[in-house]
Amino acid sequence: MKKLIYKSLPVFLIIALAACNKDFLNRKSLTEFSSSDEWSDPALTATYINGIYNEIPIDIAMNAANVDEARSRDADGTNFNNMIITQDDGEYGGWSGAYSCIRHCNTALENIVQASFDATPVDGVTLKDRMLGEVHFLRAYTYFRLTCYHGGVPIITNVYGLNDEFKIAQSSYADCIKFIVADLDTAASMLPLVQSGDNDGRATKGAALALKARVLLYAASDLHNPQKNGAVTGGYAHPELLGYTDGDAAARWLAAKNAAKAVMDLGNYSLYKPDPASAEEATQNYSDLFVMPRSSEDIFVKYTAASTGGGYNGWVLAPNGWYGNAGVGALNDLVDAYNMADGSKFSRNNPAQAAEPYKNRDPRLYATVLFEGNKYRTRPADLTAYDPIGVGQFGIWEKWNSSTNQKYLVYGLDTRNSIANPWNGNECGATMLKFLSKSADIQKTFQDLTYRPIRYSEVVLNYAEACLQLGEEEEARQYINSIRKRAFMPGITSAGAALVADYRNERRIELAYEGHRFFDVRRWMTGPEAYHDVHGVQIVYELKPDHTTAAIPTVTPKVIRTGKWDNKAYFFPITRGETNKNDMLVQLPGY
Repeated sequence: MKKLIYKSLPVFLIIALAACNKDFLNRKSLTEFSSSDEWSDPALTATYINGIYNEIPIDIAMNAANVDEARSRDADGTNFNNMIITQDDGEYGGWSGAYSCIRHCNTALENIVQASFDATPVDGVTLKDRMLGEVHFLRAYTYFRLTCYHGGVPIITNVYGLNDEFKIAQSSYADCIKFIVADLDTAASMLPLVQSGDNDGRATKGAALALKARVLLYAASDLHNPQKNGAVTGGYAHPELLGYTDGDAAARWLAAKNAAKAVMDLGNYSLYKPDPASAEEATQNYSDLFVMPRSSEDIFVKYTAASTGGGYNGWVLAPNGWYGNAGVGALNDLVDAYNMADGSKFSRNNPAQAAEPYKNRDPRLYATVLFEGNKYRTRPADLTAYDPIGVGQFGIWEKWNSSTNQKYLVYGLDTRNSIANPWNGNECGATMLKFLSKSADIQKTFQDLTYRPIRYSEVVLNYAEACLQLGEEEEARQYINSIRKRAFMPGITSAGAALVADYRNERRIELAYEGHRFFDVRRWMTGPEAYHDVHGVQIVYELKPDHTTAAIPTVTPKVIRTGKWDNKAYFFPITRGETNKNDMLVQLPGY
């Protein structure tokens, strides 16, 4: 916001003007806005709120390289994944940016509540209520992300002035969750079920309720349950910052279940194409879901369109054989988690499966990962001679030179020895395909992309997980299997611990690269299962004794990055800079 500022004028001109018009000094600037201007003008207020939306960290594959989903072509995440994490490494979770966003939210709330806008309802709510609801939602979203990284954090609801005392202690985790839920309840009461026209993409009642369901699910999980998180809280002087210290765990799971059910009961969302006729159709449907502008699953989205000067730069994701950056390599640890098409677990110990590891798998694999032989799009013109089909080439072909009687090697277009930008080759032997439009030529245009930070499939899975924790296994299976049916996968029939494991794997597959795995590993306290040496694959089309080259490659997992687990990584440190500024802050355990 800018204060009213007048431009400098010569004194004689000021006097002359004042003589002609005694009201001269009372006129408003035509180029500057005062605080009162901003908050009395709905368009300026909306612009301010738009700025808050842009502060919310939303991006493809967030934290994928910091868990067992991805590694890029570089040594990203090496320190992090080896637990070299300190309060001097920079911010984890964007602490300072989050509190800047919270300040903007608090500023908006203080001013909008006093504003007088047109009270004509649009989409069933007044403009003032809609704006207040949006800001409550955005503040809750920001605080929730902070708790995911740091547990209990300082709750600030006012706007500090220069002469105010800035030091404030963390609130307990329980109080933070209570505050976030209250913000979301307020948001849900003020927001419309649908934002129409130019407001499409703003927070809705469903977005507030769905985020509430996620918040309560996380809060009920093992990491914050005093009966299960002793490995983290033991010996720590402030366990109230890490989770609940009392209360009924079953009641927390029931609250999470009811919150997810409230979203489903709205009747405003549904699984996208829930009943495919074939595995191929299921693959296409799943692929389409992440590149189409709108879907029945959209709860909270962010639109970006190339036609308006935005769009997503597919170069970041595309392999080097399309002159891309191969920025999100697919770990083989993730690939191996996809079941066989008949619902059985994939196993490298099964000779037939190991011989052709990409064959007859869960249809979602083919829409999520670009692996050897999987289709993407036509190659750039100068490379189509080497690959007229447009499939992943991460392998090495062993060839025989009859003139020299020697073996020589031909490297795939997407390897680090490619003829096409080899420095961008990915060591994983596969890259992420999800979100990458097959119709957009990355050399010529950005692609339209709708980010979906909250979609209906997650809500269904959240509901199923809460049912599991409450012992309602039949109900849980019903909802898990609705997701699997949409993927043309057979329903699961397991029970007990096996059902929990099946659910967790289903969530890993369905929500791959959508920013959930990083936090799921933590709230489930399964860090050792996810943090270890991780694998890419070596792909070789071997030379046969008759000097012909095999048509089917040998695909062998290989370690590409080291990794290990330390319980301190269930939470993340507050930077030394923040603790130096505010000596009331308590550092998290292990830092």
